[in-house]
Parts: sequence; structure tokens; C-alpha cells
Amino acid sequence: MIKLTKRILLINPPQNKHDPKVKPMYPSGALLLIGTMCKEQGHSVKIFDGAVENTSLFEVLKEYYPDIVGITTNTFQTKYTNKYLDVVKSFAPGILTVIGGPHPSAIKLQSLIDFPNADIAVMGEGEFSFLDIVNDKQLDEIQGICYGGKQNADRPYAINLNHIPLTDLSLVDINRYSGMGDGSKSMFIMASRGCPFQCTYCNKSVFGSKVRFREPDAIIKEIQWLHEQYGINHIYFQDDTFNLNRKWINEILHLIIDNRLNKNISYMAPFRANENLVDVELLELAKKANFKTIFYGVESGNQEMLDRMHKGLKIKEIMRAFKLTHDVGIYTVAAFIMGLPGETTTTIKDTLELWQRIKPTYSGFTIATPFPNTPFEKEITNNGHILNSNYNEYRCGGSYIQTDELTKDELDFYSNVGAYGSNHEWIYKLPIFSVGKNTMLRTMALLFVDLYKKVKQ
Repeated sequence: MIKLTKRILLINPPQNKHDPKVKPMYPSGALLLIGTMCKEQGHSVKIFDGAVENTSLFEVLKEYYPDIVGITTNTFQTKYTNKYLDVVKSFAPGILTVIGGPHPSAIKLQSLIDFPNADIAVMGEGEFSFLDIVNDKQLDEIQGICYGGKQNADRPYAINLNHIPLTDLSLVDINRYSGMGDGSKSMFIMASRGCPFQCTYCNKSVFGSKVRFREPDAIIKEIQWLHEQYGINHIYFQDDTFNLNRKWINEILHLIIDNRLNKNISYMAPFRANENLVDVELLELAKKANFKTIFYGVESGNQEMLDRMHKGLKIKEIMRAFKLTHDVGIYTVAAFIMGLPGETTTTIKDTLELWQRIKPTYSGFTIATPFPNTPFEKEITNNGHILNSNYNEYRCGGSYIQTDELTKDELDFYSNVGAYGSNHEWIYKLPIFSVGKNTMLRTMALLFVDLYKKVKQ
């Protein structure tokens, strides 16, 4: 059987609330992986990123006229995913449309209802399923897809990750992305897949719970490739937890040092703060390998909240990790989530107090998003605390929930206090919880903050 060469258009839609002035940090890793693998098999590939492109999708379709359109989508991209599918099918109904990514993977067969112009939905790790589609394998024989109102068996997770190729960055214009926003030329590497932890708010529909590690030599080869071929001088390891396997991370760090990839390249990675996973020796080795920043998911400063969200982490471990990291001279990022079940003014007070004790270099405060089919989403649906289930209106940092004690507006206010106070600590000394409970004072305070921001700009 002769394999026909296909013209493949891969699309990354903008966020539901798209601001053309705001550049995404990086191109889509999923599309780069799939695009590179399709090119290696002789197919023609083009990537269209709606967040950075100056050309309309319709013009691209006219010029390129693909056989297959593949769209990756998360819960913050559903609106434009449907808009782009409409554009494709109105241009040429015969083009095969395939969607994949975290959102379709979470809702499975429902994808074909929510995205009526999608012919096929890919679930989970999608590269091999997509290649099967491209190479004309019979649809009823392809694992991990939904089509024609049917859901095939799930595709098993890839155990050996050696199939991951060197990223073909020629498929995108890396200069259109903001990276770290510090002037470096930045790109990410995913060195492992999967997360063994059971946090209730997390969507693990793509990579699942079983952790699989790429070979350290392959990771070093990719770092060299990105640096030598594309001038990348900052690498962000986009894993769920980079310090999960001590032998593995030690080997990577030593190889970075031995290959002098710590001289002109800096690094950032997400670590867990658990005492058995981070210590002075590891941090000193990371510092020597030129790791400038470490990201920690702190989430809350209240132990009961951490236990309730199944974080598997103690407050004392968080404090210890930040002190050790700062002591060796590495910057920190602390991520906090507000609004999970059990959140009260007392638990938020504990969170803001923990922030003041650990003093992270950078911080992020967000309100919990009820991603589809997570334990968090199921719980607040059952107890009536989800206020908006229209995914087309969801955005990063949006607010769609309440708790037993806190209204949506109060959560909005405290999230703003956390985010703004992390750069203006004097705000934490104000009677913020009295203000937060009063509608008029809360509104006036937010107006004052907005005015203050404009004056400072």
C-alpha cells in the first residue's frame, strides 16, 4: 500500500478572552511534537497559532489548502476552537478536522457534541493516534479516539519516551513569543510525563498519574540542539515535578555541568517542596548547573486546606524549601490557589501570612478553576458552588465559584489583594478582611488599586 503525503495544518487557538497585545510565552509543545513527527514521515506541515498570527485562518486555508486540520485545545480555548472549526468547514467541508488536548481528553465523547464540526477527537497522549489518522489507518482500529458518536478504547500511555524527536522550531517563529520576558531567548523542554500526586483541582487527562522519564542523554542532546540551532539561552523544564526522581535529576544536572551547558544557558524548573524531595545538596547542584529559578506549587497557607485538596505537603516543608532555596541563591516562584472547598477568610489570612514568611521572589495568586471531570469540579457541582459552567467564558484567572463562606466577589477581592500585595506588602497591613466583607468598601478598594496601577505606569 502506497502512503500518500498529506498537507497538515496544526492550529493553536487563542485564549477565550484573547488580548492581541499579550504574547503567549511559548508555542504549543503538542503541535511542535506532532508537527515534527509528521514531517519526519514525509508529510507537509504548517502550524498556525491564532494568538500570534497576523494572517487570518481563512487566508491560510486558501493558500495552504490542507487535507487535515488538527487543533489542540484546553479549557481556556474552547470558544476559538469552535470558531476555527466553523471556519474550516465553511471553507471546505471535506477537510478532516481533528481536535485533541486537555479539554477533549477530559470530556471524551462529549467533545463531538461540544465541538460539532470536529470529525475526530483524540484523547490522552495524542501523537501516535494522530499519526495513525494521518497515515489512513482504519478509524475503528485506532486507540484513543472518538468519532461518529463512538469512543474507541483508550490508548495506553507511552512507557518509553525515546520516540520524542528533537524539536523542529522552524515550524514556528520563536521570536513571536514572550518567553520569560527578560530578554532571553527561551524555550521549554518536557523531560518527563505524568504526575503521581492526587491534587483535586488538577486535570491529568493527557499524561495521567504514571510518571515516565526521558533518558538524561536525550534531554542533554535537546538542550544542545536548541542552543546551537536556534540560539536558545534559557530552558524551562515544563514537567509536573522535575525533582521527583533523585538519581535521574542528579544525572541531568551533572551532564549539564559536564557539557558546559551551564555557561551560556540558564534554567527554570518546577519542584515539589516535600522534605524527601528537596535538600541543600540538590539545590547546590542545581545552582551550579545555572538553575536561576525554581517554581513551587504552594497553593495554601492552611494545613487543613492542603490536606483537603490532597496536596500531600506540610506547611513546615514549604517553609523549609523556600529557606533552603533562597539560602543557595536561587530565585523562587510561589503559586497560590484560592476558592477550593473549605476556603474561608481565616484560611486566606493563613495564606497571606505564609507568603510573608516565605517571601518568594515571584508570586501568583489565582482562583481555582473547575476543570472538567476533576474531583474539585464534581464536588462543587454537587454542592451548588459552581456559578458558571460555560467553558467558552472561562479564562486564566477567572472566577466561577463560591465557597460555603465566601462569595464570588469576595474571592475576586482576596485574589486581587494577594496578587497586588505580593509587590506592595503594605497592603497586607490594611484591614482587608473587614473591607472584603463590605460591598461598598470592596468596590472602592479595587477602584483605588486600579487607579494606583495607572499612576505608577
